[in-house]
Amino acid sequence: MRTSFIIAAALALSTGVFADQSSSPAPRVFVFTADPKDKTPTEEEQGRLDSVKDVREALGRKAGLQMVTSAGDATVVVEVIERERTQAGGGFGGASVTPLGDVLIRLHLKFGAHETDVKGVASGYWNRAAKDAAERAFKWIVRIDNMPAKRGAGPPSGAAH
Repeated sequence: MRTSFIIAAALALSTGVFADQSSSPAPRVFVFTADPKDKTPTEEEQGRLDSVKDVREALGRKAGLQMVTSAGDATVVVEVIERERTQAGGGFGGASVTPLGDVLIRLHLKFGAHETDVKGVASGYWNRAAKDAAERAFKWIVRIDNMPAKRGAGPPSGAAH
C-alpha cells in the first residue's frame, strides 16, 4: 500500500516537471499544393485542392498545432503532392455501397532542416486518406519538435589551443 502511494506521488510530481519543460511555441503549419496551370483546374489539380482542405481540417483538430494561412508564417510546410486511386475487383452480390479500391494521398513535409514524405491510405474515400496522412504527419511533426537542441556547436571546453 505504502509503495503504491510513493509510486503514485512520484509519477504525479514527474508529470508536472515534464509538462513545464515543453514551453516552446506550437508548430505553425501551412498546407498547400501546386497552383493549377490554367484558370480552370484539371480534375487531378482540383482533387489535390480538395485534399488540401481535408488535410488542413484534420491537422487543425490536432492539439499542439497552429494552422496559418501563409508559408511565410509557418514553421512546418505541408505540400499535397499527389492523389492516387487503386481499383479493386468487382463487388459481390450487387451494387457496392462504398467505392471499391484504396485511395492514397502523398504529402511532403518540411520542418526547418528536416524533410520527409508521408502517405495516407484508406478504403474508398479521400477524406479518410487525408485523415490518415494528417495523423502520420502529426506524429512526425511532434517527433521533430521534441528533438533535443544540438549542443556543442563550438569547440569543446578545455580544448588545447
